[in-house]
Amino acid sequence: MAAQVSLMSYLQHGPPPLPIIAQGQSPQNTQNDNYRAADINNVGHWAGFNLASIQEQFGPLLAAAQIPDEPFQDSPPRSINSEAAVRSRIDAYLSNRITRALRCGFSHLQSTQQLANLTIINYDVGQMAATPGGFTPDFAFFDPNLNSMNRPNRVPGEAKPSFKWSLGLRNHPAPSSREEFKQALSQVNYYMRQHHARYGYIITDRELVAIRRLDEDGNLELSTSIPWTAKGTASEPRLTVLLGMWYLGMLAADNQFWYLH
Repeated sequence: MAAQVSLMSYLQHGPPPLPIIAQGQSPQNTQNDNYRAADINNVGHWAGFNLASIQEQFGPLLAAAQIPDEPFQDSPPRSINSEAAVRSRIDAYLSNRITRALRCGFSHLQSTQQLANLTIINYDVGQMAATPGGFTPDFAFFDPNLNSMNRPNRVPGEAKPSFKWSLGLRNHPAPSSREEFKQALSQVNYYMRQHHARYGYIITDRELVAIRRLDEDGNLELSTSIPWTAKGTASEPRLTVLLGMWYLGMLAADNQFWYLH
């Protein structure tokens, strides 16, 4: 039986690096008549999405909640060559861990009567939340007690291969690369607007970048890049992909702030 560890310790594991099979893949991101790079007006820095903020808000919970440990195995990682492969690896390495971590956190808050203004939410594929107009993000955080046809996706998430998108493309010297940077953001921004969501994210085989929408006019803030392989310990924690995803889930649970009119 796996040893019980703190929730913080559980979220400090990092998956192995994912090799990329280079096949001359197109760097072009999803195109649609409903969203385009020009929709993104300004991209600022979401300075508050960091380890210090997480510890300030949830430090006692992360230290007190206990969960069976689940370190990543040393087996050779599978390569990626497409967006579908990235989604598959996210599912293999992260999805169950994110779900268990959220359940653990909410269970502890419920048992200690500290839920307050938080809704217990689930994490799953985008189809598990509402898909207005048939538009379906890759991932969703949602209230499972609402009808699946109507429940909003509180934090729409998109998977992209790193050869199509990275935070580093923001200041790329090539205009076409900067265009692709904003094109992917416009897709997530469109989903966030559909669901009136303040938060979203893009996750690749190299990094997680959290997104905060400021308004209806294409003004966004992006977190610092969280490396896919980042890992730490409970005594020397780092902002890992698992911790970042868990934090997005907790932000989604906050009924006062997840919704942006």
